[in-house]
Amino acid sequence: MSAKRLKVVYADDDELIRSTVTNALIEEGIEVHSCADGADVLELCGLVDPDAVLLDLNMPVIGGMEAARRLRRDGRNAALRIVAMTGQGSWELRREAMEAGFDEFLIKPAGIASLLKALDPS
Repeated sequence: MSAKRLKVVYADDDELIRSTVTNALIEEGIEVHSCADGADVLELCGLVDPDAVLLDLNMPVIGGMEAARRLRRDGRNAALRIVAMTGQGSWELRREAMEAGFDEFLIKPAGIASLLKALDPS
C-alpha cells in the first residue's frame, strides 16, 4: 500500500459487519467514514473526497449498485476506486456490478488482505 493514508467511505446496512470491517481497516491505518446506505455514501463522498468506496450491494434507500452508478456519472469520481462486498456471489451479479462501475467484487466474509488489495488505488 502507498505511503499516503488511504481514505475510504464504507457502507453496509448490517451494523455488526460495518463495525467489524471499519475497525479492521482502522487498525491497518486507513481513515474510514462509514454509513448504512448508499444515500449517505453519496453525501460523504462529496464531503471527504475519498480514495476508495466500499459498498454492500443490498442496502435501504439507495443500494450499492445505484450508488456506484451515480458516483461514476459524476465526473469528479473518474479515478475513485469502488469495491463491492456482498454476501451474494454469482457471476451474473459480478458482471452487473462491473457494468455499474465497480472496480472489484468481493464476497463476504472477505479477509483483510483481500480488502486492502481491493481498496488500494495504486
